[in-house]
Amino acid sequence: MPGITDNVLRTVLPNGLRVLIKENHSSPVSAVLAHVCAGYFNEKDRLAGIAHVIEHMFFKGTSTRPGKEDVAEAVRAIGGSINAGTYYEETSYHLVTPAAHIAKAIEIQADTFLNSLFDAGELERELEVIIQESKQKRDRPTSMLVESLYELAYDKHRIRRWRIGEDDALRALRREDLLDFLDNTYRPENIVLSIVGDFDGNDVLELVKKYWSKMERGSMQKELSPVEPERAEFRCRRMTGDIQQRLFVLGFHAPKVLHEDAAALMILGSLLSDGRSSRLYRSLKEEKGLVNTIWAGYEGFEHTGIFTVGGELVDDAPLPAEKAVFEEINKIIETPIEIEEIQRIRTRLTTRRLFAQEEVLGMASSLAEYEALGDYRLADTLMERLEAVTQNDIRRVVNKYITPERATLMEYLPESTSAPEIAETLITAGPTTRLPNDPTTRSPNDPTTHLPNRHTTAPQIELFFKKRDDLPIVAVSLLFPGGKRDETENNCGITSLMLKSSLKGTRSFNAEEIAWRVESLGSGIGQSLGLDQFGYSIKLPADRLEEGLEILSEVICCPTFPQEQVEREKQSIYGEIRRLQDSMFPAAFDQFMRACFGEQAYGLPSSGNAEAVAALTHDDLHRWHNQLMSQKNVIISVVGDLTDNSLLQQLCADLPESSLGSNGPINAFLQPGERSISVSRQQTASVLGFPGVSLMHQDRYALDLLAEITSGLAGRFFQAVRGENGLAYAVTGFHRARKDSGNFITYTATSPENEELARRILLEECAKLAAEPVGHKELAAAKESLRGEMVIGTQTFGAQAALQAHYLVSGLPQDEMDRYIERVMAITIEDVRNAAEKYLTPDKAWLGVVRGGK
Repeated sequence: MPGITDNVLRTVLPNGLRVLIKENHSSPVSAVLAHVCAGYFNEKDRLAGIAHVIEHMFFKGTSTRPGKEDVAEAVRAIGGSINAGTYYEETSYHLVTPAAHIAKAIEIQADTFLNSLFDAGELERELEVIIQESKQKRDRPTSMLVESLYELAYDKHRIRRWRIGEDDALRALRREDLLDFLDNTYRPENIVLSIVGDFDGNDVLELVKKYWSKMERGSMQKELSPVEPERAEFRCRRMTGDIQQRLFVLGFHAPKVLHEDAAALMILGSLLSDGRSSRLYRSLKEEKGLVNTIWAGYEGFEHTGIFTVGGELVDDAPLPAEKAVFEEINKIIETPIEIEEIQRIRTRLTTRRLFAQEEVLGMASSLAEYEALGDYRLADTLMERLEAVTQNDIRRVVNKYITPERATLMEYLPESTSAPEIAETLITAGPTTRLPNDPTTRSPNDPTTHLPNRHTTAPQIELFFKKRDDLPIVAVSLLFPGGKRDETENNCGITSLMLKSSLKGTRSFNAEEIAWRVESLGSGIGQSLGLDQFGYSIKLPADRLEEGLEILSEVICCPTFPQEQVEREKQSIYGEIRRLQDSMFPAAFDQFMRACFGEQAYGLPSSGNAEAVAALTHDDLHRWHNQLMSQKNVIISVVGDLTDNSLLQQLCADLPESSLGSNGPINAFLQPGERSISVSRQQTASVLGFPGVSLMHQDRYALDLLAEITSGLAGRFFQAVRGENGLAYAVTGFHRARKDSGNFITYTATSPENEELARRILLEECAKLAAEPVGHKELAAAKESLRGEMVIGTQTFGAQAALQAHYLVSGLPQDEMDRYIERVMAITIEDVRNAAEKYLTPDKAWLGVVRGGK
C-alpha cells in the first residue's frame, strides 16, 4: 500500500522554488497548494496582521485578470474551489479542481503570485472586511479563550499577539507595506508548491516550469519572532462575558516541533484526550461528570511549541475540573502506563495516516508542511518517532513540561458567574487513585463471552454497495427516516439523547468497553442527526471490518440506555445548547427556523430543549428506539474494499422487522416574520430566508444553481455586500432542500450599525435575479462549480457512503448522484429567472437575527 510520501517527484527550480508532485488516482480530483513560509510570527509589531491582509488581497485581481472577482470566476468556471489561510509560520493558498482542469489551476495559482495588483482602493475596503472578521472571531468564546491564554503565557514571543491584528493598526497599513513584506518573504526559495492528484506527474512538472519559473528569486529577508525566556511560575486570569459556556484552558511552554521530546508530547495528548477511551474523557466526563468536552494536545512550530489542556464545564466552578486534570496527569508519573493503552494510540495514528490518503488537499498540505521544515520525508520520520515512544518517554516529558508551576490558566465564564476566584492551591494538586484496570482484561463472567444468538436469516434490508479497492478501507453509513421531524416541544432533543446514550451500554458491552474496542481498531462510531433522518457510521481498515461491525451492531440494535449514563449524556446536550447560544450563525438560524415553522418540528431548537431533555427517562428512549428503528426502514450504504457483504446483511438483524415509523409531511410555513434576540457582541448575525422546495421538486435544481450564483468568492451576494461595500466578512447563500420542504437562505455577519444596509443590498440582488436573466457565462460557471463540488466533495469513502444513504433514505433513486448533475446541466437561463421570481421575493421572507451591541 503506497504511503503519503511514496511516489513523490521533488524538484527545485533554478529560482529556488521547491516543487512536490504526487500522482494519486483514487478520485478524478487534483489540488495545487502554494505554501509560503511566512505568517504572523514574521511580522514586526507595527505590521501585525499584514500576512493575513496579503492573503485576502491575492484574490482581488491580477494584471491579467484585473477585475476583483475575475480570479474567483476563473476558478468557478473550471468547477474548482479556491481558498487560503494564514497561520503563525505560514500562509497557504490552494486550488482544488476536477483533475481535467489541472493545467488551468496551475496557471491561475501562478498568476496570483506573479501578477496580483494590490490596488490601494481595494485594500482600504478589504481592511474593513478583515476588521469584521476580527470582530467575528472575538465573538467566538473558544477563540477568545485560547488567544487570551497565549497573551498571558508569553512575554516576548509573537504568539502572544492577537493574530489578525488590532483595528487601528490594520487601518494604518498601506499598499507599500504589503509590497515590502512581499519582497522580503514571498520569494521562490521561501515557497513550497505541492501538487497532488489524478494526473501524469511529468506533465504537471512541465506546467510548473512554464508558469512558475518566471518568478524572480530576489533577496529574502524574513523576520523572526523574539525568543521567549525560560520561566517557571504559575499564571492565571479569568475573563467574563455575555456567554453561556463555562470554559477553561491550561497552557505549558513546550519545545519546537523537531525536538526529540515532541513525539512523546504528541502521544501524551492522545493518551489524555484522543477518543472516548482516553484518560481525561473517562475521568472528567464519564466518572466525575465535571466537563461536557475535554481536549489536550501539543502544537509545535519551528522554534517553539505549546501544550494545552482545556474543556467546557458542566457547573460554574472551574476549580474541581482543573484539579482533576492535574490529578490525571500525576497518575501518568505515579502509575505505569499499560502497553495496551499505548498500542491503542499507535493504531489510531496508523489508521489516520491511511485515511489521510483519501483527500488530495490533505496530502498536498502535509507534504508542504514537512518540506517547509526541511524535508517532506519528515512525515515518515515523525511517524517512526511516534511509534518508538515508550512509557518512560511519556512520564519524562510530563515531569519536564506539564507541571503546575509551569502552567498558565485562563478561564472564560458568564458575567453572572458565582464561581470562587482562582485558587492558588491548584498548583499543589497531587496524585490520587491509580489507573483503572485494563478494559481489555475480562473476568470469567464477562458477558461478551456469552453473546445471545443472532438471527440466522438475513433480513430484507436495503443495502447499497460500491466497490473501491484503491485503499484498504471500508466505510459504512446507516440512516433511518425521521427522528427530529417527529419530536414535539415536550420531547425536543430525544433523538439526540437516544443516539448519544446508545454508546453507553448494550446487552454485551458497557460504555468503556464500546469505546476501547472501537478505538483499538483505529476507528470510532459516528452519529448523524438531521431534520429528516438520523443514523450511524463507521470507517475501518478493511481487515478490521468484522470486529468493528460486531460492536456497531450492538450499539444500533441492543442499547440498554443505563439511567445513570443517560443522565450524564443529558449534560452533554445542555453543553451543546450553550455552545449554540454562543455561536452566532447557529443561533440566528434557530431564530429563522422558529419564525418559519413555529412549533412544528422543524422550528424546534436544533440542539434540543433543556427542560424537555431533563424530563426524559430510560423508558422514553427505549420507546423512541422501538418506534423509529427497524429492519424495514434502515438504509445501509457501503463503500470500500469488500468482496463479501454477508456481514452487512446481518448488521441490523436484531432490530424489529417493522416499527411505527416517522410522522407525515412537514411543509406548512408560517406567515413571513422576524424573530430576534439581543446579545452583547461585536457583530449582528442575520439569516434572511425564503421558501424553498423538497428534494423531489423539479425546482430544486434551479434553486441550487441560484445558490451557486449568489454564494462563494465570485457570488453576487459576496461581491455586493463584501466586495463592493466591505460590510461583512461572512456572506453566503444556500438552498437547503429537505424531504418535504426547503428554504433558500442568506447569511451575513456585520457590525450592528450595518445590519439593515446589508439586508437591503441582499434583497436588491434578489430582485435583480428575478428581473434580469443571468448571463450564459455566469450560468455555465455555476453549473461547472456544482459539478466540481460533487466530485471534490465525494473523494472519501465516508462521503460517498453518506451521500448515497442520504439520497436513498429520502426516497431518491439509486443513481441520483449521476442524475443530479444531468438535471443541473439541463437548467436554462429562464428556469433560473423563474425560480428567483417565484421564491426570492421580500413578501415571502423570514428573518432570524442575533443582534449584537454593547
